[in-house]
Amino acid sequence: MKISTFLVSTLTCASLSAFPVALFTASSAQAQNNLVLFGAGKEATLGYVIRTTRPNDRLNSINFFAPLPKNKAVSELQVLYPEGFGSAIDPDNVEIVIRQTKQKVKVREVLVDREVRSVRFIFQEPIASKPNQELEIVATGVTNPSRSGMFRFEVQALGTEANPLFQFLGQWLVTIY
Repeated sequence: MKISTFLVSTLTCASLSAFPVALFTASSAQAQNNLVLFGAGKEATLGYVIRTTRPNDRLNSINFFAPLPKNKAVSELQVLYPEGFGSAIDPDNVEIVIRQTKQKVKVREVLVDREVRSVRFIFQEPIASKPNQELEIVATGVTNPSRSGMFRFEVQALGTEANPLFQFLGQWLVTIY
């Protein structure tokens, strides 16, 4: 009788001592795409699709999605890329498509500035403003950076008004791991 009472009391004490530990054990965190701690905010973070996220991977493709301004036509698009993608993006392997109609946008000239790390696409004809219109920028033959990390791309649009200024459309936070 004393052994069974001892066993019950020992098991009760053991289970009660493990109870607070069970309450405070850490659970696994869910991964979130495009978590923004500092910067322009969640509403300025744009979507993208990348084929492979391994560092130093060659012949990769990235599809960037960018909304167009609702109140003005766009004559030029500028993409600012991070240092890790410096020589990886080839303007000859970039195609710009209106996402809703799948119509290719004809580019008259591409200006690359390696010092500023920007690629400017000047269109043959301005893209007319329509509500909820998006561009898809398809970059193929991309070489991923040699190190892992989060790389920030920015996109700006130049309108057709009398004194045009670049308007910030958003940013892509590309994760390589």
